[in-house]
Amino acid sequence: MTAPYLHHRVITWGDTDAAQIVYTVRFFDFAMEAIEGWFRSVLGLDWYALNIDRHIGTPFVNVAMDISAPLTPRDHLCCAVHVERLGRASLTLRVLGRKEDGTESFDARHTCCFVNSQSMTAIPVPPEFRTPIEAYCGAGGGITPRAPRREAESA
Repeated sequence: MTAPYLHHRVITWGDTDAAQIVYTVRFFDFAMEAIEGWFRSVLGLDWYALNIDRHIGTPFVNVAMDISAPLTPRDHLCCAVHVERLGRASLTLRVLGRKEDGTESFDARHTCCFVNSQSMTAIPVPPEFRTPIEAYCGAGGGITPRAPRREAESA
């Protein structure tokens, strides 16, 4: 297993707004695309199969993102997906988006909870998913969380 999982994407004209840079909300889409690719790569199924075939949902309960550099249709984006925390029923993934020159564009954290998709009640991460997630972490896909950012002191 190769870790971290890398999701590549070309930024297109349709991703941009009137300011000629990527529309802010698209950064969240880019992170979600990378996470679903990670699910396919590491767990062997996408969200549709997880929900329809297995009756397991993974709704997001927390999302945070820092955007540090704009993107334009001239850019190629590479998103690295890391496991930040694997809980009893939850999973926090950190997605680092970088331009092809290595410039960080965004740093996102998405926490989902495994649920029975019919009753929407939390369930433990199934062993058939926990095992590959732990192997992914052991292969270099897990990270130590960053220290919280300190707000700049007011003058």
